[in-house]
Amino acid sequence: MLIAAGIVLVLALLLASPVTVKVLYEDEWAVTVRYLFLRFRVFPPKEQSSEKKKKPRKEKKKDAEKESEKDEKKQGIREILKGKDPGTVLNLLVEASKLAVSVLKRFCSHVTIREFDLLLVIASEDAAETAVQYANACAVGYPAAGILMQACRCRRFGISIVPEFQESKPRACLRFRAGIPLFFLIQETVSAAIRAAKLWQRFQAANKTKQAETTPSGAKS
Repeated sequence: MLIAAGIVLVLALLLASPVTVKVLYEDEWAVTVRYLFLRFRVFPPKEQSSEKKKKPRKEKKKDAEKESEKDEKKQGIREILKGKDPGTVLNLLVEASKLAVSVLKRFCSHVTIREFDLLLVIASEDAAETAVQYANACAVGYPAAGILMQACRCRRFGISIVPEFQESKPRACLRFRAGIPLFFLIQETVSAAIRAAKLWQRFQAANKTKQAETTPSGAKS
């Protein structure tokens, strides 16, 4: 009994532990994902310059394989949509957009932003252009930050947009760290996959019904 209780407690602790994403930007991006003592660097990828020098042909082969995979995916999408009723395809796109928004809202409700510090320095060679860019940046940046604060739980949040008339190049600095418990990450991922599968089934069924209602000549039977 104690062993079972211990296993349940360990599983509960593992599921309650957050998966943390850390993003840094200052001249270049750095993205890392961390869970407990495990840490993965997503971007930039690890340096493989020595391997590239030793195996240039293999690298070229990998690039060619990636390009062929992209072409196959594009061809697969064309084959899926080929011959489908335009109205059914449009309905699929609308429903998919609604699903994406719903999934994003549910996902963000479980996310805790532990740190968000954004500094945007607006600058250009012309002072008038700097003023226009600054106004545009404020019109987009602050409302977007407000939406993010409403969608997620925030512990530390700050955004600053400043004009700089003495410089000619804009600058940006970002520090972002957010986490979501593993349980909710798995739950929302599985839920999104199930809802997407159901949407695809409805799309397939609707298209078959549309084809059954229409004769090959286009006249309704």
